[in-house]
This record gives sequence, structure tokens and C-alpha cells, in this order.
Amino acid sequence: MKFSTIIFVVLLLIQNAAHADSPTNAIANSNSSSDRPNILFIVSDDHGWGDLPSNWDKTEVQLPTLEALAAQGVRFPNYHTVPLCGPSRACMFTGQYSSENGMWRGPGQQPLGSAGYRGIKRDVRMLSEHLSESGYKTGAFGKWHLGSHEGEVPNDRGFDEFRGFLGGAHAYWIKTGKSKFMHNRQPDHTSQGHATELFTDWAEEFIRTNATKGDPFFCYLAYNAVHGPLRVDKSKPASAPEAWIQKALDRGVSFLRSDYVAILEHMDHNIGRLVNLLDELNVTQNTLIVFVSDNGGCTMEENAAGGRFPGNNGPLRGGKASTYQGGLNVPLLINWKSRLPQGMVSNAQVMHCDLFSTIMNAANLAVPDMNGKNPVHGVSLIPHMLSTGTKDIPNRTMIFELWGNIGLRRGDHKLWSNIGREHSPDWDALVAELQQTDLALFDLSKDIAEKHDLRQELPEVYDSLKAELIAHFSGINTEYPGVTDLKIPLESAPAPPKKNTTPAPQRRSPEQFFKARDRNSNGSITLEEFIGNPKGRNVPALTKRFNQIDANNDGKLLLDEFKKLGK
Repeated sequence: MKFSTIIFVVLLLIQNAAHADSPTNAIANSNSSSDRPNILFIVSDDHGWGDLPSNWDKTEVQLPTLEALAAQGVRFPNYHTVPLCGPSRACMFTGQYSSENGMWRGPGQQPLGSAGYRGIKRDVRMLSEHLSESGYKTGAFGKWHLGSHEGEVPNDRGFDEFRGFLGGAHAYWIKTGKSKFMHNRQPDHTSQGHATELFTDWAEEFIRTNATKGDPFFCYLAYNAVHGPLRVDKSKPASAPEAWIQKALDRGVSFLRSDYVAILEHMDHNIGRLVNLLDELNVTQNTLIVFVSDNGGCTMEENAAGGRFPGNNGPLRGGKASTYQGGLNVPLLINWKSRLPQGMVSNAQVMHCDLFSTIMNAANLAVPDMNGKNPVHGVSLIPHMLSTGTKDIPNRTMIFELWGNIGLRRGDHKLWSNIGREHSPDWDALVAELQQTDLALFDLSKDIAEKHDLRQELPEVYDSLKAELIAHFSGINTEYPGVTDLKIPLESAPAPPKKNTTPAPQRRSPEQFFKARDRNSNGSITLEEFIGNPKGRNVPALTKRFNQIDANNDGKLLLDEFKKLGK
């Protein structure tokens, strides 16, 4: 063999070896069709950032199982989500924002196609559907909260087996025949015991059955811990087992927090049962474990969304249902023994949509660019983790909306406002409101409590972020497939969707906006009409804007003034 030929062969072997060792191919090579990882996806409920001890050492909660998973895996203290149960889960399962996938708020009882319907669009494929179609055995245990109509329940969305409840909240103590539990599509009249233990029992049975057969499994375990009802005064019954409450009280936990702390610690103990099971079945090495909270913790503040419960969001402002960081920033751990680094803490800014892409990547499935008629925003975190953080997460803007609470983060900067819940999910109306609203701008690297508005100091940053926010809500495809095929009463059915000739829906004209605000149809808008529902609104900013438009200072706006100066 000639010397030049030998050199070429050696270089080719080196190139192939380097390619095989790259982060993305390390997963692909380990995930042949006969050796795909099992997936245990665990979601806690209303579990605040500050009640994961490795996030916040000032918590009195003790979670040895989760802390061990973090120490032997990767922790993401900068993970973001939508601050409400249903929308958060929808984003994790679709890779899209809740404003796009149809679950703009928790599911309701409105039928498909009616005004105010809330549900994942039928042309949007969920993570469970992708995994099931690729050969995974799929089971969901615990809280669903992604719809209860035909076409929405777990067995319609890729799950072979479901045991749990369909709604948003449930009592922890289950009595025979007195729960809302389901087994697949039928009511469960036989189960009794504590919900956390029942969900774990069912997950254990599912894992044992499929691991013994050698089938790759996707086990979605969605605890209702630590969602209310919880005892915060002595007149109410406890939701946690008494032994766990006593353990908390014995080490000095306050009565107020005792039921809350006990529920979390009881959950952690039960997760430990499953970790031990994976070891017993000798499948730990090939099981990806993801643990995440759906949204921030409730607080004891007056009128707190989700009920007044003693959650702990650490130094973060706000909580559940708020787009302050206390509602958005929650625990995330990923563990894959022998595959991922141990003890890695990543400060990368990651979000709910990334879990869809990460699990798809781990299962050796292609992450789609689109899901239905809107884009997938999630990126796989696996290359970042395999490189121990040297492969960066792409710079991107993260956008969150709930009931008119707006949050947008890019880098250290964040826009925030509460523009009122009457606009969602009319995104054109929301855009019109945003255009005439002054939002707050925070620098989270210096102001994690979100107290200091920098809008006036950083006008270029503010204008850029606000333009991105408006562009997002202007560009959402709101078409809901299949609606025109349903038998919906004419008065409640939406008009058939128009064929779009442009990629983005048109914003409301000044005439349309004026008509919407002129509530008594007298041809003029008063300040009261302009402000609308004042609760949670930036009334001083709206008053200032009203006075700017009111050219003749007569205390009312005419359409000509509106068109001349803009809304």
C-alpha cells in the first residue's frame, strides 16, 4: 500500500471516530431500534423553585431522592414554564407555546369549536403520540388536566394505559367509589388509599411489566403533590399521612408548612421506590429520568391564584398564575445514569418546550420543525448536557402569557405586564392592547426580585423586546382544524377560517379597536371605557395615553382623533 493511501485511511478513521464521539451521535449510536432508552417523566404540581434544597438551602424540605438524582445527573436552576398546570403540561408535550398549541389556559367544558374553547389542537401531535407510534409502551398515571372530551383523554393521545384523574385538582385520600379516578376510559370505583401511593403503585406495575418483557417504555407520572387541598389551619383535615407530618413537626417545621412539607417529602419517598425498582430490574443504565414542576408555588398572599398555600419560590417574586419569575422559574432535573454527566449544574436559560425536543432526541426520533400550523420552539438539551455545558443552548427569546400576564425574557432582560385577561385568546386584540401599553423592563442579573423598571433607561432594549413580543402574537396561526366538520349550534360556531395569503394574521384596524372600546356605541370613548377593567391594569400609563390622543382635551376620544394619532 502506498504511503499516501495509508495516510488517507488513517485520516478517514480519525474523522469517523470523532464523528461517532460527537454529542448528538453518542445518543444516536446508543439508541438503535433494539436499544432505545426507557423514559420516566415525573411532574410535580405547584412545586416552587425554593422547595428544591439544591436550589435554595433555606428551605426546610428534605428531598433525598431528588437531591441524589440531581447529584448524579444535571440540574437546571434557570428553567422556565407557563405558570399554570394545564398550559405548562401542554407546552412540555407539544414543544410549543400555550398561545400556539390551543391550551392557552387550563381545559374547560366548552365543546370543540365554541367560543372560549381551550384544548390542544387536533392537528398538533403530542410527545406520547410520537413515542407510541415509534414502538414505545406508554402509560400515564396521576393528573392529566389536558382535556376530558372525546379526542382529548390520554387514551386518545398516545397512551396505552391511563390511571388517574382528568381534572386539575383532587383530594389526596381516596375512598372506594368516591373519587374521580379513571382507569383508561372508565370510572375507577375500586381504588382506595393515598393518591401519591396509588400513582406510584400503578407506575411500578407498568414499569415492571414492560421492563420484564424488554419493551421500551414511556412512563408519565404526574403527581398532584403539592397542589391543594392542603391543611393550613387546625380545623381542616391533613392531606399528607400523619407519620410524615409528625416527622416534619418533630424537626421544627411550622404547623402552617407541615402538611405542605410532608406532601413533598412523601412524594420524594415514593419516587425513591421507582428509582430502586429500576435498579432491581437492571434497567437504570438505560432509563432517562426527567423530574420537573409544572409551575411556581402558591403563596399565602391575599387573593393568591390557585389558593392560599405556603409554597416557597425562594428569592423570586410572585407565584402560580403570575409571569413574575416565581411563577415561571421552577425545578428541573435530568438523570441518565452512565450517559449524562454527574453533578452538572447548568445555568442555561431553558424552558418547557425543550422537554419535548429532549425526550424526542433521547428516543432517537427527529424533532419536527412544525407541530400543526405553528413552529416547535424547543431544542434538545442532550448535546448541551453531554458536552458538560460547552455546547451552548442557542440564544433565544422566551415568551409566556396567561390571562393577560405577559412575560418575555431574552438574556438577562425581561419584559413584564398585566394587560388584563379579557383579550386572550384573541391575539389580535392582545396585540392592539400591547401596542398602547407601557410594559416594565427588568435586568434579572441585578434585580431578581423584579422591582426596578428600566424602560426609560434602556429604550433600545425595551423597543427591541416589545417588537419581538408583538411579532409573536401577530404571527400565531389560530386556525383550529376540523371545527367546520362538527355539529355545533350556529350561534356558537366560529366563522370558517379564511385562507391566509400572508403568514401572519392582520392586526385590528383603528376602526375595529375604537368600536370595541366604544361600549355604549355613542361615537366617543371616555377614559373609563379606554381603561376597561382597571384590575391589574397600568391605569396611570393608560390615562397618559388617553390624554395624548385627546387632542382637544374634551375628555372623550373621537374616531378622527384615534386615527390621526394612532391607538
